[in-house]
Amino acid sequence: MTKIQKITYYILKIMLTLGFLASGFPKITGDPMAAAGFAQAHLPLWFMYFIGIAEILGAIGLWVRRYSLATYAAYGLWVILAGAVVTTLIFTTTQVFAIVPVVYGIILGIIFWLGKK
Repeated sequence: MTKIQKITYYILKIMLTLGFLASGFPKITGDPMAAAGFAQAHLPLWFMYFIGIAEILGAIGLWVRRYSLATYAAYGLWVILAGAVVTTLIFTTTQVFAIVPVVYGIILGIIFWLGKK
């Protein structure tokens, strides 16, 4: 991996980690806005806590030194992001918000690709 690729890799990894932590903590703390979003999507409250924990563990898992564990963390986060896109498209009136998990998924793909080098 070149120096530019390594710098890009770590900058994107930090950004994505902070994004998943910022997304996961309101869910595990029971933030009313997060609960309202899950209620609007007709999802149970326990699922909000599950997703919040999964996002935080996935963000931590991206930093694990063993490549196979980091790969599983990335796959899990992709599943969460795919669910977020589908849920946003189906249950919200502004489908433009589905772009955020799509961008996260693209960044996750770039990190995954750079991490293989």
